[in-house]
Amino acid sequence: MPRPSRTLQQILTIRLLAVAVTACLALTAFFLAHYVLDTPRLRRLTLENEARMIEDMLTRGQDPAAWSGFREYPQNYALRVYDHRTADRRRLVAEVNPRLLPALAAAGENAEFALSEGFGPASAPQGEAVGDSWQIVDHVDLKGRSYWVQLVMVGDPAWRWRWVIEEEMRDHVMVPVLFIVPALVLAILLSTLLALRPLRRVATLAASLDRAVSTGAPLVPLPEDNLPREVRDVVAAINAMLYRLEASFRLQKQFASDVAHELRMPLAVVVLEAARLPPSPIRDTITEELNELGVLVNQLLRFAQAEDVMSRERHLVDLVAIARKVSEELAGIAVTRGVVIEFDAPATPVMLRGHAALIDIAIRNVIDNAIRIAPPGSAVEVTVGAAGEVAIDDRGPGVPDQHKELIFDRFWRADRSRAGAGIGLALVRRVARLHGGDARVEDRPGGGARFILSFVPHDAPAPRPVAAMADHDTKKI
Repeated sequence: MPRPSRTLQQILTIRLLAVAVTACLALTAFFLAHYVLDTPRLRRLTLENEARMIEDMLTRGQDPAAWSGFREYPQNYALRVYDHRTADRRRLVAEVNPRLLPALAAAGENAEFALSEGFGPASAPQGEAVGDSWQIVDHVDLKGRSYWVQLVMVGDPAWRWRWVIEEEMRDHVMVPVLFIVPALVLAILLSTLLALRPLRRVATLAASLDRAVSTGAPLVPLPEDNLPREVRDVVAAINAMLYRLEASFRLQKQFASDVAHELRMPLAVVVLEAARLPPSPIRDTITEELNELGVLVNQLLRFAQAEDVMSRERHLVDLVAIARKVSEELAGIAVTRGVVIEFDAPATPVMLRGHAALIDIAIRNVIDNAIRIAPPGSAVEVTVGAAGEVAIDDRGPGVPDQHKELIFDRFWRADRSRAGAGIGLALVRRVARLHGGDARVEDRPGGGARFILSFVPHDAPAPRPVAAMADHDTKKI
């Protein structure tokens, strides 16, 4: 089963979301590359972050030297905290891995500016450079005391840069992702949806064209205003086809009606002339063929007039009353063939807005066919449902699956040798569709066929299965 196609709104939404996700991924990749590939910048941000952590520990009265990270990597991370800059007044507060740290000036030396606050490459105590080695010196005043924090990093085997990346991602990626990108996507989506409103209106009207053709309603042209030029050209072409299609329908109906009217008089004359022939098998054959031709002409006329009648006359009619009347009128024919008509209907009327004569013709055709093919001694069951359905069950040979749709085509007959014009069931389906329903055939449980004519009730209640109706008026006719 093919998947239902997406609407243009769904396609645009999906693509905008895909663009937003792509933009977020690109933004993340850009900032990762920006920091990871710029080693000095990444080391500076990492050491600044650690300096703030050390200062927080000092504020809380904790010992920075107790941080396990320095103990686990003695070759890579070093810490020194002292409470004054000059050597003669300096007191060492905490120191870890001092061999990685530059040597402090001895007491008595003029070391006031021996270490300057800031970030830069670090060197070993002997003044030798140590590759990817960096240091930072920061100053903070806490509780009336002046502290100097000195940190050295040689490489970053513990991946402490992850803390920096997380913070930077939060500030430069998460904020745009959570606020700016969704707002931008929403603004673009709303603008696009507003621009698509005329298209949606056209699509809704175009979808109703199929129902208009089925019910015989006039084909309303699609609106061409407020449309983009490309779409307006397509709509104009569709409207041109609708005009030609409407004209073709009118010509077809008029032609069928004119032909049927013109044939009725000559056919009546021929039937009268045939009746004057001496009794013989040939006369009987001619009379039978003329009668079949008369049925075909009458059905063609009804088929041509059905849509015009529906467009002019629509009234509230009772489906139960129509089906009961047809069943009672055909009961005599059923009895001559040894068949019983069983009628089952709700106790309350089932009201439709339509044409009683056309509904009568549709139900009559199906019941008459059922009587003709039902074996003697059997019953034809006519069931009216509150959902606007009429089911006619017979115990005949049934309809093969490959013929279940073909039998509703005009002039189609499985057995060309049998009598019949092949237009009766086509008329039945057309009448049902003119009333907003349809006609179909199913296999009857236990053998035979079940023809179901569905109409749209006036109050359109929720459909229920015909067999499940309670409080029905059931009787044999």
